[in-house]
Amino acid sequence: MNDSKVYRWTGAFGVASFIVFVLALPLYYLGGQEPPIQDTVLTNEFVTRTSLLIISRATITDPIIMGCILIFLVGFRHLVKQTQPEYEWMSTLVLGFGLVVITLELVGDALQGAAAVDTLAKPEPAIVRGLLEGSFPFYGAVGLIMSAFFLASAGYTTLVAGVLPKWTGWFALAAAITNLAAAPSIFWTPDYTRFYSATGYATMIGQGMLVLWFFIAAVAMIVVKRKPVEMK
Repeated sequence: MNDSKVYRWTGAFGVASFIVFVLALPLYYLGGQEPPIQDTVLTNEFVTRTSLLIISRATITDPIIMGCILIFLVGFRHLVKQTQPEYEWMSTLVLGFGLVVITLELVGDALQGAAAVDTLAKPEPAIVRGLLEGSFPFYGAVGLIMSAFFLASAGYTTLVAGVLPKWTGWFALAAAITNLAAAPSIFWTPDYTRFYSATGYATMIGQGMLVLWFFIAAVAMIVVKRKPVEMK
């Protein structure tokens, strides 16, 4: 397989992750507005009512998305190594941070999935709330900081190695700043309706910037023409 095919396959899996994300997006909103996490009874009722939606997105679609992203990251590392071997250490750093981001996302998914599964039998409201609330740091501050490191390393690698158009590198750096700026929101109450809170819109914007970078990087991987190099 030559490098041009690696670029295409890498980009294809990156685009696939975005497509699955878009298709799964309604699963987050079909259940309506989530109640305040402080209200244990309402939270339990909400998770019970939307358990199938939560299980579908947390245990089915998200792992598929993360699997596609992992393939993209491995391809990205290979192509940086082929283009600029002296920056192989940077591409390895990108892959390493990417694996951490994937792991944190899956841990958050597992906690939310467990909360939903608990409601399928005889739910314990305190446990349901605890599992759901336990996922917040993984999606929030912890995940955002690791995403910032990932995006910063990916942006720098793109700029110096030239694997992707430079503007995608600058976008990654801007996304890294956005994620880092959103991380301190963990100190505010987990209010879904506030902009800057542990579960507010600032956190969602940071996560969205990460997803958007994967999409534009994947498209660029497919569209940009490069001289094929035979793999040894």
